[in-house]
Amino acid sequence: MRPVDPGSTRALPRGLLVAAVLLLGARVASAVYEQHHPSQPWSLVAWVPLEQAEALSRERHLPILYYFSADWCSPCQVMERDVFNNDYAARNINTRYIPVKLKDRRQEEGENLPAVQALIKAHSVSSFPSFAIVGLDGKRQRLTRGYGGYTSTLQFLRIPTPSD
Repeated sequence: MRPVDPGSTRALPRGLLVAAVLLLGARVASAVYEQHHPSQPWSLVAWVPLEQAEALSRERHLPILYYFSADWCSPCQVMERDVFNNDYAARNINTRYIPVKLKDRRQEEGENLPAVQALIKAHSVSSFPSFAIVGLDGKRQRLTRGYGGYTSTLQFLRIPTPSD
């Protein structure tokens, strides 16, 4: 009598195949979610929505600090890490200004929100990063373009450097 052939031992278990399909589906769903909900870099600065800035400025008697940025801007990313994620700098920005972060979206979406574009035009923003400080009277007090480092940013913001 011949032995019964149990079949190939190389057969792919169905459970493994189902798990692989589920994991692949989860990864695709995660990628789609991340594309539509990009993570924001962590910041210690208490950014205020543009719509609330003027009222808060009047209420707290503080100038508005407009920060003009773009996702593709490498110096913006360095400045955000060096300045906005620094406890000393962020604490001073939060107590001396009403900080508003404005992102240029022309490259990604073809145009900016009208309010953002109006501020870019009003403050002659031609490069990123840029800061505009606007007083309680609504007039621009100071403007700077580019990122010259932590110390020069604090000087522009009139924040004493920690060694002062």
